[in-house]
Amino acid sequence: MPFLRVLTNAEITGGSDQFAEKAAQLVASELSKPISFVVVTVKQNRTMSFGGKIDNYGVLAYMDSIGFGNHKASLANKLTDFFLENIPTADRGNINIVFKDMPPSDVAIGGNLMS
Repeated sequence: MPFLRVLTNAEITGGSDQFAEKAAQLVASELSKPISFVVVTVKQNRTMSFGGKIDNYGVLAYMDSIGFGNHKASLANKLTDFFLENIPTADRGNINIVFKDMPPSDVAIGGNLMS
């Protein structure tokens, strides 16, 4: 039920596979959700611009979940630090995270609604 989509125009240290697995562990731990429900997608696209320039490196992330509780601020900080650690050319000011709290009635896993 936590879904993290990461888009970046920068190189990911260790590759996107390792990055996705580590990000899933971070999200599951921070939100106290089963890792079996966490989905992480990573897309690198050199033709992204931050501040109107493709030479500015950053991250645009979408973090969707059923219920964040009071974890949004902490998760924002931990994801930002994680991105900076694994995408070292990204500028902190160009790390953008969009949070969306999804109602359980709008999420299905394995054909079953979560409500």
